Amino acid sequence: MIKRLGSYLASRPERAAVLVLVLIVVLVLVIAGFALQWSHFGQSPYPSEKVGFSLVEGDVVFTLDSTYLGFNYTGMKIAFRIDYGGGSGTTVGEFGNQSQLSTQTSATMHQSLMESSFINVSMDLIESTGDGAFDAGDGIVFEITPLTEDWVYTMGLLFVSEHGGRMTMELSFAVHDGKLYAWNSHYLNTDEPWFGSVDP
Repeated sequence: MIKRLGSYLASRPERAAVLVLVLIVVLVLVIAGFALQWSHFGQSPYPSEKVGFSLVEGDVVFTLDSTYLGFNYTGMKIAFRIDYGGGSGTTVGEFGNQSQLSTQTSATMHQSLMESSFINVSMDLIESTGDGAFDAGDGIVFEITPLTEDWVYTMGLLFVSEHGGRMTMELSFAVHDGKLYAWNSHYLNTDEPWFGSVDP
């Protein structure tokens, strides 16, 4: 068959030239495709920072590190936002309960964040020492059903000191190809602050 093709092309040199040209174009396109793929090789689809998140048996776990000062649960608020293809949704509510979490022993408090026909989000707030303050070692287990890949989930926390001072923290996370990415973010509304008046 190769012999036949060779003799056919030899008898028609203009067709041989067209075939060679087509093969060169195909080769250039294949090389360009590989070059494009390799230019994105190793790049993360989302930012990736060490901000205390991990993926544990299908739940997203956040553990507060020692860089944050302890704040009593009184007055704290949580915002939770989901960004999905073409839309988003945000909920804001109280965070924790001082009387339930100041028992001087480890305690867990369950709280629903979002309920809809397409997603349910709840959290277990874990107070590791029972000192009534959200501080180093305390954490949140987010139970998101379903935990959809390539949706961006954002958590905002408002900390309130006993002297009236306020501090906010905002972190986002997403799952891609079974891997969790998390980062400091700025997606929540601050023009009309989600946490209410900025005055103490």
